[in-house]
Amino acid sequence: MACEPQMDPGGAASPLSTSSPGWNALPVGSPPGWGQELRNGQVLTVLRIDNTCAPIAFDLGAAEEQLQTWGIQQVPADQYRSLAESALLEPQVRRYIIYNSRPMRLAFAVVFYVVVWANIYSTSQIFALGNHWVGVLLVTLAAVSLTLTLMLIFERHQRKANTNTDLRLAAANGALQRHRVLLGVTDTVEGCQSVIQLWFVYFDLENCVQFLSDHVQEMKANQESLLRSRLSQLCVVMETGVSPTTMAEGPENLLEEAPLLPSSPHPTERPLMQTELHQLVPDAEPEEMAQQLLAVFGGYYIRLLVTSQLPHVVGTRHTDSPRVPCPCQLIEAHILGTGCCPFLAR
Repeated sequence: MACEPQMDPGGAASPLSTSSPGWNALPVGSPPGWGQELRNGQVLTVLRIDNTCAPIAFDLGAAEEQLQTWGIQQVPADQYRSLAESALLEPQVRRYIIYNSRPMRLAFAVVFYVVVWANIYSTSQIFALGNHWVGVLLVTLAAVSLTLTLMLIFERHQRKANTNTDLRLAAANGALQRHRVLLGVTDTVEGCQSVIQLWFVYFDLENCVQFLSDHVQEMKANQESLLRSRLSQLCVVMETGVSPTTMAEGPENLLEEAPLLPSSPHPTERPLMQTELHQLVPDAEPEEMAQQLLAVFGGYYIRLLVTSQLPHVVGTRHTDSPRVPCPCQLIEAHILGTGCCPFLAR
């Protein structure tokens, strides 16, 4: 099967079927006519690729053409092509998406149920439980309860920001903010194929930037310890290459110039790597921090939006739906708020 995005006859990337979760709740439709305006949270296009093929690439040229039909001009794909593809199409990321998919979680839950049931049943044989069928029923209820608990943990984990997918789109969303477009990624399974979906959603973040700037400024003045505590959790571990000459400098570093027992006449040196903690939102001016927060958590917001997993609110600030929060509301309540539960899924 050719590893290309599924396209409709008009050249746009094929959207989800209407049976997909959350699709009916989104404001989607044909490109607007004369005098009509785009609304915040409106899906512009969706690119879909088969994750089981290699190599693969997003047809971002088709997405650029589709954005132009919506009236969004001057969004060259070269600005975010390498950022999006390097973030999502690396082999380890693609494997993670497959193993973290819903069918894999269901398969793991089934295996977990069978193992737990067998262990509880074998253990119960040591004790006399009277009626055999009563014992089997109790064992089954216990195994079902533990399996349901595991599935609830999985679902709760899916509602957190995923550092392996959502946050990897931070650079691409930072480049697209000025064009009023946000990217998000989801996965689905069609038959036996794992499909990656890249969503392009319209969102004017100017008001969100202004609100978050004021909120960060207020937290710096009145809740600086809480702000530092929340920002300290926004970090990822990165591996960077290190030059051997740099490591060898200084009397404390004793590195041998050559191995004692080379394995081949022309040994290949493995690159030296070091891990460092990278702060996603460094301390800066409130407006810069607000823009960085929206870039980092833009992919997380879009994933929750298109899958109808956003928390319901009484009133909204910058969306048309009265019960759908805008990005700054999500960040204020669940990222910079006083909640004790971690919001990042490692």
